[in-house]
Amino acid sequence: MNLIIERAFIMAVLMSISGFVFCAIFLPFERYARKLVSPKAMVKANTVALLSFVIPFYFVISIKDGTEVALINGELLVFQDAGGYDSFVCNVREHIHMEYLGFIWLIGVFAILLYYLWKYLRLLNVVKKQSFYICDDFWSVKFSEIKNEKKVSDVFLVGCCGISTPCTVGIRKKYIVIPSYMINAFEKEEVEFILQHEFYHILNDDPLRNSLILILSCLNWFNPLYHFLRKNLSEWTEIACDGEVTKDCSKEQRRQYCELIIKVLSLEDDKSEKEGFVVNFIGMKNYKRRIMEIMKQKKTSSMVGRVFVTSLVFTSLFCGTAAAKEADMSVHMLFSKNIDMVNSNEISIIESSSAQIEDDIVKSIYGEETIPVDEEGVTCTIIYNEEVPNVQEVPENQVDPKHVHKYVDITIQEHKKNADGSCVTKYYEGQKCTSCGKVVKGDKIGEMSYKKCPH
Repeated sequence: MNLIIERAFIMAVLMSISGFVFCAIFLPFERYARKLVSPKAMVKANTVALLSFVIPFYFVISIKDGTEVALINGELLVFQDAGGYDSFVCNVREHIHMEYLGFIWLIGVFAILLYYLWKYLRLLNVVKKQSFYICDDFWSVKFSEIKNEKKVSDVFLVGCCGISTPCTVGIRKKYIVIPSYMINAFEKEEVEFILQHEFYHILNDDPLRNSLILILSCLNWFNPLYHFLRKNLSEWTEIACDGEVTKDCSKEQRRQYCELIIKVLSLEDDKSEKEGFVVNFIGMKNYKRRIMEIMKQKKTSSMVGRVFVTSLVFTSLFCGTAAAKEADMSVHMLFSKNIDMVNSNEISIIESSSAQIEDDIVKSIYGEETIPVDEEGVTCTIIYNEEVPNVQEVPENQVDPKHVHKYVDITIQEHKKNADGSCVTKYYEGQKCTSCGKVVKGDKIGEMSYKKCPH
């Protein structure tokens, strides 16, 4: 169970790195992209940006190159005297129990999930107990006309005393909910605008998208960038519906639509009660941005714009995935329990071409299960009976900083001298990445102890 929690937390950290890199590339170009494509295209681009925080694209590569298996079954070596990041990890882990962060993250996930579930159930209770079918002829007639025009089924129009702004709720069955105090507050054209806006939310599957994004945000409750993107997506969702409603409108009609937004805000007054599982007609307090987009009257995306935004999204996604894959070892060093902090003078990697292994160990590796020992004070236990693999060292200055790990099997010799002059030499199975040089220690092969260290 602890391993599952740890792996889930490390995956969340790596996905946050992927999402951060995605946003670092995408967001600076968003202001240019919005001039070239429609708001609907911006909704899709921002949805992918959010998904980069929750879908572990890098994980496929980690499974393929063996990183996940190696890090689960072995211990990643961290050298205390190596300087740089290794020393930083050792210093941090000496003062902070990083392995407990996974439990803190999981508690936060369940706490946020329960909070959203409570809000959702409370909303359902309010809608069920305080809602009523709107019998006003104008609302019901206009609703039926738009419903037939859009060819949408399982949509119902209700009024409710417990909400403060027009909204759409429901996943399978959708309900367009109008606050009771607003039913008689609008002119005919304003009613049509509101209903058109809510129907476009339904046609674009915004309630489903909004609910899924909100639930997935539980995994990133600690990440402020994710919450910023979620608000940004919410704004673009409203702008996209505004654009659909006003795309064939005259300048005067668009002006009336903007006045309607301000009117709804003024009617809300201090009654605003935001609910995460609904799509509101206003949906944000930054109404100026919506008004500016409406008055620009941008209707469609240009071919150049679509190509630019698509290329930008895929480039950002690729770079984010590469960054997460590159950071996998560093993140595991900091948060995983499967690490071994050692000094570099205690560890050496044995190569079959030039291995300087004690004769008894060599004999045992080539098939002898036990070894008679004549030298006084020497004991030996062997459980490994395969040939030591050959390892090609890669100079540090030739290491490619962006790589897929390429592991080779190695034998690790660990020598420790005791205070009384004795020593213990242990041999382990291991794997080493020929690209970055990271070493993972596996099961113990054998052990030799001396009453007096001959090394």
